[in-house]
Amino acid sequence: MDRRKFLAGAAIAAIGGCQWSSPFDRRDRLKITGLLGAMPSKVISQFESTFPFKVDFKAETAPANVWQELQKKQETSPNLFSISNAWLDQAIAQSAIQPLAPEMLAQMPQWQNLSTFWQQSVTRNNQVWGIPYRWGSTAIAYRRDKLKFEIKQWSDLWRSELTGKLTLPDDAREVIGIALKKIGQSYQLENIEADANILTLLKQELKSLQAQVLTYSSEHYLQSLLSDDSLAAVGWSNDMYRAKRQNPDTIKVVIPQDGTALWSDLWVIPKAGTAIAAAAEWMDFCLTPTVAAQLTALTDAVSPSSDLTQVPDSVKADPIKFLSPEVFSKSELIAPLSPATFAQYQDLWTKLRTKTL
Repeated sequence: MDRRKFLAGAAIAAIGGCQWSSPFDRRDRLKITGLLGAMPSKVISQFESTFPFKVDFKAETAPANVWQELQKKQETSPNLFSISNAWLDQAIAQSAIQPLAPEMLAQMPQWQNLSTFWQQSVTRNNQVWGIPYRWGSTAIAYRRDKLKFEIKQWSDLWRSELTGKLTLPDDAREVIGIALKKIGQSYQLENIEADANILTLLKQELKSLQAQVLTYSSEHYLQSLLSDDSLAAVGWSNDMYRAKRQNPDTIKVVIPQDGTALWSDLWVIPKAGTAIAAAAEWMDFCLTPTVAAQLTALTDAVSPSSDLTQVPDSVKADPIKFLSPEVFSKSELIAPLSPATFAQYQDLWTKLRTKTL
């Protein structure tokens, strides 16, 4: 799925997609809208057995549906939504969500224990706008049964064996970011026109990369890989994790050694919603060591919790989920660009796609 254009184990099979729970349970209700597969049903059951609340979890099958629901701002809005960090600033700008009150945060000890990396990722002007509960990265999947070399870093995408056989996201930030990493720059370099040498080199790399591309797709990139049309694809680790498990003999997934882009999914409170105590209990509960271990082991992403001691060693050994400290230190959580830099990216992207670069 395209984590720039949209939002983000056992899926919630017991609940089903787009279905609210039974109206006959008399307990106080916590209404949540999220994505199918992002929250194991056993976590919901554990929450309900721990707290005096009934969880009405509406599981949408498409990220766009979650975003559309959040924008409705209806009077009977759910108490919580799950959105991607890439949408956080847009949600703030549109007044679609509300900041978390200091009193609410004070009731969340797991938030206090989060690393400053994750705390700062949801803080704007000293206000906290969401609670991250899982994360992943941009990754490369390739046909291990057809390529005669191992892809290890971004520069491998420029090899002649991949000419016309590469699928890239239909996304300016990702594609330009890949080229920037190849030349040793930040995935999201501000003011790319400030240094003429960097800009010239970046354009050269993008033109060369264009020759490698079979197609640009942010939604169907794995289909072209599995159907033998492409030999390598860039996309998101949660999608690729599932594809690798289903096709272990043909698909290999790697996180480039030179670092990558990171994404996270957040709990946010809609502007029209009510910041009830149950919402704070839920967000904190999702970060507890026991639940963090389940989210990490049973789904296709990793909890940002600082205590992952209960995660099985076999899961921790998975390099798709658990980046090495060296690779993580070279990676960046996608953040908003300044309007001027955003315009520069869009101009480059337009010229690249129209072959006028």
